[in-house]
Amino acid sequence: MNNNGHFNFKRALRFEISLVVLFLATFALYIGDVLPAEFEGQILGIVGFVGIVPVARSAYRSLREKKLNVDLLATIALFFSFISAEWSSMLFINIMLALARVLDLYTKRRVRTSLESLIKLKPSKARIMRGGKTLEIPLTDVRKGDLVVINLGDQIPVDGIVSEGTASVNQASLTGESVPVLRGIGSIVLSATVVVSGNIVVRAERIGAETTFERMINLIEASHDTKTRMRTSAESFSSWYIGIMLLVAIILYIVTKDTRLVLAVVLVVCADDIAIAVPLAYIVAIGTAARRGIIIKSADFLELAGKINTLVVDKTGTLTLGKLAVETASAFEGATIKQVIELSGTICARSNHPVSKAIVEYAKNAGCSCAPPESFKEVEGRGITSTSDKNEEIIIGRPEFLNERGIKFSGEVAKVVSEWVAKGSNVTIVAIDDKVIGIFALADEMRVGVASAMKTLKQTGVKEVVMLTGDNDGVAKKIADYLGIDKYYSKLLPEHKVYVLKDYLGKHDRLVAMVGDGVNDAAVLARADVGIAMGGIGSDVAIESADIVLMQDNFEKILDLRGISKNVSSIVQGNFVIWGVVNAIGLYLVFTHTIGPSGAAAYNFLTDFIPIANSLRLFRYK
Repeated sequence: MNNNGHFNFKRALRFEISLVVLFLATFALYIGDVLPAEFEGQILGIVGFVGIVPVARSAYRSLREKKLNVDLLATIALFFSFISAEWSSMLFINIMLALARVLDLYTKRRVRTSLESLIKLKPSKARIMRGGKTLEIPLTDVRKGDLVVINLGDQIPVDGIVSEGTASVNQASLTGESVPVLRGIGSIVLSATVVVSGNIVVRAERIGAETTFERMINLIEASHDTKTRMRTSAESFSSWYIGIMLLVAIILYIVTKDTRLVLAVVLVVCADDIAIAVPLAYIVAIGTAARRGIIIKSADFLELAGKINTLVVDKTGTLTLGKLAVETASAFEGATIKQVIELSGTICARSNHPVSKAIVEYAKNAGCSCAPPESFKEVEGRGITSTSDKNEEIIIGRPEFLNERGIKFSGEVAKVVSEWVAKGSNVTIVAIDDKVIGIFALADEMRVGVASAMKTLKQTGVKEVVMLTGDNDGVAKKIADYLGIDKYYSKLLPEHKVYVLKDYLGKHDRLVAMVGDGVNDAAVLARADVGIAMGGIGSDVAIESADIVLMQDNFEKILDLRGISKNVSSIVQGNFVIWGVVNAIGLYLVFTHTIGPSGAAAYNFLTDFIPIANSLRLFRYK
């Protein structure tokens, strides 16, 4: 929060507290009959005017927007008490209203403090290397490409790449996970994380507002200003409710001519507690989620997350680690295993596809230098083609990719392919011209905790889990059976995943969440009712494409998300029940003449604490 914003808040709080003191002092002087008799009316009139100004201004702004808010009822109550010289009621109403505003500011400040505790994690200075010297400069003076020196215990001030040293880094400020991760030369490190052992030098890649941490904070702040469907409905209901209560008050006055009774009724039915408690619950919940490494772009998505009944999940990088490893390699047509590995490692060196990376790593471990080829063409998600020095066409890819190019498999090749597919392995084939010379069998490791999380999701309202994958049917079936997934789609290209998702969207009984890594499935995430990107730490695409970002590579965080969502919905619904019961009791006390206007104001203020305290319980969510 900027200094100006902080000053404005403190000024508002001081102003409201000074009003409380003024009203209390005047009330005490009036009750004690200390005010000079000749000036009593003028003094009370001035104090009453001071009290009515802020609520009347708020009511006027609301009317200009063609809405009714609780300050309209408060303005009417103050006006009637003023013209009827109900001075004690007027003063007590002003005291209660000012205290309510202080309470509102306090609760908002507490939420803001929670966010500021995150903002304070960002250091204000950085040590950089320039001209052979280490200089400490303001963080705002750091530029891209600067070499930033980070020692044990330091917070990392920029997003960058480690150029020297090794360190263990605590990323809890971003992921909610306190277990340190090892970072060495070439590793990416992020701002606001802490070096807990070792010393490193980092080349700055992102600074200021571009860093992952700053973008996360901006998303959280923006989400505070969004409205959920429930919050919008609550405001709409409140507007209608206030209109009805005004009509009731008018009728009651016409029938009874009892100003005190009308005042008491108006004060009891003020819905100021709901007006504060409903948005507060969502703001607190979003902050609670952020502390757990769950970034929610809008309170609407938080509300929907607990109601999801269909979960569509991309396999690679979500259910599995997304790091394929070669299990074995086979050679055919007189080629040797070494030749197949060296050729494939060289061709795949220019590709970023997980299969290519696994083959290159396997080749390097076998001693291949893997120099990138000059001739290279990649068909996304399917395979690679290249041309050798002898003008031979080299093809590496899925079995169907080679089939489309007219390459037929011998009986021996077909048998090996079938065996590995049946075992649930990914199969990649290597061919020169029209002859298959090699086969790689690859596997991906399952993420820890996915199986138990799937079971819990099924027990808590998710009726169907659907898996999308580009892998073969054998791989898909093996994982689906192990995890208890209801349905799977295999051999999908990225664009095909959108069409599969469309089949589930728009159906009256479906509320669909899509979970992916936010990279290869960005288009699918954007189309789902709720798009959840997992492992969004440092990923631009994940942060941009998803509605909710799980900063940590942990599928179990979805359970946290649903728990917070269900909790906030339960609390909001509970607040409406509390509000209804409190109003009913208050009206009973008014109509039985147990309390008058002053008592009604006190009753309204004291019962305001109940739904607000209920909303603040989300701070203690476990």
